[in-house]
Amino acid sequence: MTEFLAHVWQMIMAFDAHLPQLVAMHANLVYFILFGVVFLQIGVLPFFFLPSNPFLFVCGAVWAASGLNILLLLAILTLAAMMGNFSGYWLGKTIGQAFFVNYLKWPNQAALDKTRIFYDKHGEKGFLVSLFLPVIRTLAPFLAGITNMNHFKFSRAASVGAVFWVLVCVLAGYFFGNIPSIKNHLGAVTLLGLGLVIVFFGLSKGWQFIKNQKQT
Repeated sequence: MTEFLAHVWQMIMAFDAHLPQLVAMHANLVYFILFGVVFLQIGVLPFFFLPSNPFLFVCGAVWAASGLNILLLLAILTLAAMMGNFSGYWLGKTIGQAFFVNYLKWPNQAALDKTRIFYDKHGEKGFLVSLFLPVIRTLAPFLAGITNMNHFKFSRAASVGAVFWVLVCVLAGYFFGNIPSIKNHLGAVTLLGLGLVIVFFGLSKGWQFIKNQKQT
């Protein structure tokens, strides 16, 4: 039993390595598996460890090599990301508020107010990049629910962010994932991509700060 569980764990953590074989044997079933992986890693806190950016990149590369329907893959992964965001928000607004805020009294009211103000000011922009960041992608919708972020603003931002995340990661893998120099250095490429996203977000916030300073 222990060996079986260890094997299952290894399969989960290296799921992208087994993806080509799974696609070859169970092409239709893989769509449901991919939906589950993406949904769980975003929408349920204990599954934050599931593979993410490299995983989507590999999905794009595998679909390019297999000649499968890339539009269907994009639609399923985007829906999974959206549903994951909505699930995290709902869990934060229900279980999160009841258990953490009302029962544990954590975070305290001051921290809760600061987080709520942050989401009111930067929440919509934050969801454009949060899915690119490990752990943050799972915490962001949960905290948005805890702080009662406006549901319409959250839905709009989370949906746009899901589309952006899936398109960038999957299409990058689809068009470039089978190039040997990229395929053999996937970790470095992923880190570079994350770095560019963070730098872009930082520059945009810096530019906005400078504009605000000039106006005042």
